[in-house]
Amino acid sequence: MDVVEAGHAGFVRTHRHVQAQHPRLLSLADSAIPAGWRGHDVPMLTRPGWIPPRPLPLRAVQLDWHDDHEPPRDQPEARLLMPQLTTYSGALTELAGMSHLYDGTIYRPVRVEATADGLRLGFTTGSYFGHLDHSEVLAYEAAALDLAGKDLADGPYRRALGDPFDLSNRVACLGMVVLTLRVADGRAGFYLHQRNGDQVVSAPNVTHVVPAGEFAPARPGSAARAAGFDLWQAILREYAEEFLDVDEAYTAGGAPPDYDHDPPFREITAAYRSGRLRLHVLGVGLDPLTWTPELLLACAIDDSVFDTLFAGIVRHGKEGTILAGPHGHGLPFDASTVDRYAHDPATRNAARASLKLAWLHRETICNSRVE
Repeated sequence: MDVVEAGHAGFVRTHRHVQAQHPRLLSLADSAIPAGWRGHDVPMLTRPGWIPPRPLPLRAVQLDWHDDHEPPRDQPEARLLMPQLTTYSGALTELAGMSHLYDGTIYRPVRVEATADGLRLGFTTGSYFGHLDHSEVLAYEAAALDLAGKDLADGPYRRALGDPFDLSNRVACLGMVVLTLRVADGRAGFYLHQRNGDQVVSAPNVTHVVPAGEFAPARPGSAARAAGFDLWQAILREYAEEFLDVDEAYTAGGAPPDYDHDPPFREITAAYRSGRLRLHVLGVGLDPLTWTPELLLACAIDDSVFDTLFAGIVRHGKEGTILAGPHGHGLPFDASTVDRYAHDPATRNAARASLKLAWLHRETICNSRVE
């Protein structure tokens, strides 16, 4: 085996470790979080004020655009992790059988601030492959260290980045993490997603909330970027994709959805405007493993509305399997079930944080007493 083949084989072995041992890597990263990187009692990196004392409406999240923000410098420590100096995104598509990955435009977060009224998030333009090469590659580095019996904190790239809260030193995307609850007669059920590691890079083979995705425009181009700079539109698309398996081909350059007239966007938006679908912001935090910022939300939907909107729910989709609970009404939103998943190492940290915060604020979120 020559040097190139050996490098490729090493990448595949390490990538498989990311897929198979992601819960372990998350646990190792979480246990290594310094106390000063925790502003709240959730399993994420947070600053004071990032987790508000009570749920906020979506309008309390202010979005700013920064045209003049400098791109981050190339990190040689990250490049040296890859065989033959290729990129992580290139290795994933060329060596790991993930040729379906698409290098689309993302809204790259460069600032997260807590304000008196909510949260203020600053963005500039970025690319999904840039996110893979600057942020998700931290999971790959952690896997390589774990295989070598070394501590995650010894990673040269992680050390080079230094401050996880400095978003100017890397390309990241904003994850939108939506805990969905079906509410009926003072009780509720929630939905989780067992993610398919062969199809997703972020959080492979773990349990996550559904929907969850990246904040990005619906299609390329500056006009689409400006028109799509809206969290609600992005959340709508994630519901359509992950609950109903709506094709996301429009992100590759096709016609964008008409949110006011196209189903299911029209119906979901109508439920939101009527108050029968209630979206709550729980806070924001950084994933301990990849330092990706994630916006934590809970969405409570009245039972009759949920059953109409998602009558065609696809349990086994391209990205994984939805855990829909008894009769499709969700996993019981009770103390024991929430505690089970909120403390399970196989549950992604952002999902654990969302469950913990949603249970804390259950009466507000469900608009009625939940036992």
